[in-house]
Amino acid sequence: QLAAGVTEESNRLLAKLGDDDLRTIAVRRMEGYRVEEIADEFGCALRTIKRRLADIRRLWETEVEHD
Repeated sequence: QLAAGVTEESNRLLAKLGDDDLRTIAVRRMEGYRVEEIADEFGCALRTIKRRLADIRRLWETEVEHD
């Protein structure tokens, strides 16, 4: 039951991102990929992924606060 709740909440938060790239970045981090590996996958600078991860955290913090 706990696992189902965690999965449901994860899916809800991922859906709130509204952007496929942000969702992919978030999933990769949850899967344990390093920021450098994600940047390589996307072919972009490390700081870009760090900035997007910060955006994801802000969006999710706002979303959790409003629940």
